[in-house]
Amino acid sequence: MQSTYRGRGAVRDSGLALGLSDEQIDEIAKNVWRFSASSFRNALAIKPELAKMAEAIEEDRKLNLLVDITERLDRLPRHISMHPCGVILGDTTLLDLTPVEPSGLGLPMSQFDKDDMDPMGMLKLDVLGVRMQSTMAYAVREIAKTTGQSLNLDEIALDDFATFKQIRTTNTLGIFQIESPGQRELTGKHQPTEFNDLTIQISLFRPGPMKGNMIAPYLDGRHGFAKPDFIHSDLEPILRETFGVVIFHEHVLRILNVMTGCSLAKADELRRSLENPRQKPEIEKYFRAETVKRGYSGAVIDRVWGILEGFGSFGFCKAHGAAFAMPTYQSAWLKTHYPTEFLAGILTHDPGMYPRRLLMAEARRLGVKVLPLDVNVSTSEYLVEPNPSHVDNLSEPKYGIRMSLTEVQGMSETELQRIVAEQPYSSLIDFYSRARPSRRTTERLALVGALDSLSSGESSRGDVVVRVRQLNSLKAKPKHDANQPMLDFEFLETLPSGNPNPSIEEQVAVEMGILKMDVSQHLLEQYRPMLDEMGVISSSELAGLRSKTEVLIAGVRVATQTPPMRSGKRVVFVSLDDGTGCSDSTFFDEAQKRCSHILFNTKLLIISGKTRRTGVNGVSLMAENAWDLKTLWAQWVHQRANQIKAS
Repeated sequence: MQSTYRGRGAVRDSGLALGLSDEQIDEIAKNVWRFSASSFRNALAIKPELAKMAEAIEEDRKLNLLVDITERLDRLPRHISMHPCGVILGDTTLLDLTPVEPSGLGLPMSQFDKDDMDPMGMLKLDVLGVRMQSTMAYAVREIAKTTGQSLNLDEIALDDFATFKQIRTTNTLGIFQIESPGQRELTGKHQPTEFNDLTIQISLFRPGPMKGNMIAPYLDGRHGFAKPDFIHSDLEPILRETFGVVIFHEHVLRILNVMTGCSLAKADELRRSLENPRQKPEIEKYFRAETVKRGYSGAVIDRVWGILEGFGSFGFCKAHGAAFAMPTYQSAWLKTHYPTEFLAGILTHDPGMYPRRLLMAEARRLGVKVLPLDVNVSTSEYLVEPNPSHVDNLSEPKYGIRMSLTEVQGMSETELQRIVAEQPYSSLIDFYSRARPSRRTTERLALVGALDSLSSGESSRGDVVVRVRQLNSLKAKPKHDANQPMLDFEFLETLPSGNPNPSIEEQVAVEMGILKMDVSQHLLEQYRPMLDEMGVISSSELAGLRSKTEVLIAGVRVATQTPPMRSGKRVVFVSLDDGTGCSDSTFFDEAQKRCSHILFNTKLLIISGKTRRTGVNGVSLMAENAWDLKTLWAQWVHQRANQIKAS
């Protein structure tokens, strides 16, 4: 593949060429959000988040030049890369038919691109890996370990009431295909009750049906808000299950078959050719001529052709939709009935679109116990283990998920393998000498509590961290020899004492810095006094509110999307996680003008707006403004301090 310049890449390379500082380049690149590099100067005039840069360009010749270079780089080749899923099949002579070069992974990569395959007479398959399959297999393995049950997901009933109830709540994080903000909103509107509903929903959320504005008519027909429009009585048997909406390839084939009298094989050739602009006029000519012969009116022909033309080849065949719906249902079933094992698989194989810290928040929401890092038992996987707290407190879950050592930033693969291979350890010195971690890795493990089990019961985490820093300050590490006792008095086992444990806020800050996730407590909790005073509500409360209720919500920004809209105007969708679930906010032009400078780069947000109901369980926010939560917190703390002084 030819990898070409897009907005951010063009800005970064242009900035480097012009000698801008890394900070300047980062600041500009972070605000280049979802627009073509060739329209950079135009974006400066209309994008509120670029307003400051637009002002600076007037006086800074180098920034002006940056914009020019960025625009000229747009879509020029930057480097060659391997197609993500294209595999060429052939016999032993294949390497004689195509020039090759090694890919980044060392695989033989054809120097022909995908468009050369057919003219060269070669067979290319797109082989996509679906990490959800690995996730589910992992969950099944952990279920067998904890229950002794040998589970075959292909044999589970496809009409499980609890599973569909779980899906209809729209709490679908981690569930295959239906966890994105758009799919969660569609799930709230759709309210699937059977397997075929999932097939239809997944197929609806595709460019063809969306371009043809088919989602609203389908939902209106399904919920009885409007009578299905089949256009012509001949099409009712074809479109009855989808309430008059063309969703599947099969619909296109059967419409062509019924209205023109062609065979289904011929209809499939016509469908595939619809995406070719050069062939489309010929297909339209054929369609109109044949349908007139069969007595259809001009109005019917015009409407049906408009649907077929908009659909093109961008939909799914029904079998494809069902094949996607199967892991959707199976992953939802696992999340419903075995949330601990399922989340262990999700955290290990990372199949979704969200950061792991959000999955950790989802685990807390579901009551899944997360067991801390421990160099004596943690491995390279998230394992399901007995929960030690269950013995003394039966209200605690019987099993929990043991965190993986892979989350410790900066630890090498070699270090991780050595730590796991040498388990268990009897003491801090034993770990230090046998596992031989780097000084930085040792301190990071101590800071996140992974060495707590190696200290005596009276020692605090603060004591462990101080002892590790003492060991790290030595000029040489001890060398482990199993046949010779250690006589170096500098390595006596006595730990320092009297060092306090970190506060919960300090602990969360350390976890975010080292693990990139808030394990001990949700990030938002440290701001709770201010949020409660402001009247901020949780995501879980939104479902109980009426439309147009004015609210304040807060959370960690986990997704920002600016999909193409039929109107051509930019709409920004922001998803926030507050520990009770995800809330979705929509920013139109006026709201963007007020706060777009923080929408794309700020991690913690407070958003004001009015609720908008989008189904039985679907509620989103029509945003009016947004603020940086940390900035408001600093102001609030300062104000409180002044009030205390005054009193």
